[in-house]
Amino acid sequence: MPELPELEVIKARLRLALAGRRITGATLRHPAVLKTFDPPLEALSNSHIVSVDRHGKFLCLNTDNKLHLCIHLMLNGRLGILPASSPMTRRQLLAVHLDDGTDLRLSESGTRRRVGVQLVKAPDKVERIASLGLDPMGPGFTLRSFRSALARRNQTVKRFLTDQRAIGGIGNAYSDEILHEARLSPFLKTSKLKPEHTIRLFTSVKKVLREAILRLKALDRLPERRDRTFLKVHDRLGRPCPVCGEAIRRVSYKESTTFYCPKCQTGGKTLADRRLSRLLK
Repeated sequence: MPELPELEVIKARLRLALAGRRITGATLRHPAVLKTFDPPLEALSNSHIVSVDRHGKFLCLNTDNKLHLCIHLMLNGRLGILPASSPMTRRQLLAVHLDDGTDLRLSESGTRRRVGVQLVKAPDKVERIASLGLDPMGPGFTLRSFRSALARRNQTVKRFLTDQRAIGGIGNAYSDEILHEARLSPFLKTSKLKPEHTIRLFTSVKKVLREAILRLKALDRLPERRDRTFLKVHDRLGRPCPVCGEAIRRVSYKESTTFYCPKCQTGGKTLADRRLSRLLK
């Protein structure tokens, strides 16, 4: 799933490509992708795109007629700018037609159709945007606000980082990287964090996300999952930790996994596989 670093780079690229363009229409190939019905998609016609913003894991195209097309790419969604003359494939679910002869196309691999698009009069009309927590790239992301968010929850630090109501935009991959940078166990409870842990976690959030954005900005195209070659622990099972050389381990869940370094993060302790533990109960 694209997370904050990828979405920040996609946002910047789309701003350059789309700002000022007039929308001439839209083609929706799969009705389930559009989660709203009022305003209708046709209301975008003849409006101009004035900006592109990111809200958590949502990208929003903002138009001069005060409409906002908010897109969530979920796990397998992708955006691309293609010639309008090129035929739409079965994986391309939505095309926004532009006045320069190009389309912004939304596609999704697989068959589950999880991507979602909402056309609203204000971004906060999208429930998941309205409930977002701190934005790590925003001015409101301070040590004080971070401590306050931690104090309101009693959950594992892994869950805290990926809880969009606490912090918007971080997912499974970058939470692993942040916790490795902070040298913290993913299962340490937020209520057990010492002051020095909180500071390390806060600074690690900013460092990991900013460094990832810089890496992804160097690409000459929109970033994809395969571009995360710079990650240190996530999806690196069995490979040596770049800090200490210990083999990277993982904990599996039903639909996700957590990767960590035992030496750097858990005092040498190998964490129990949660999926296997449930099967044995």
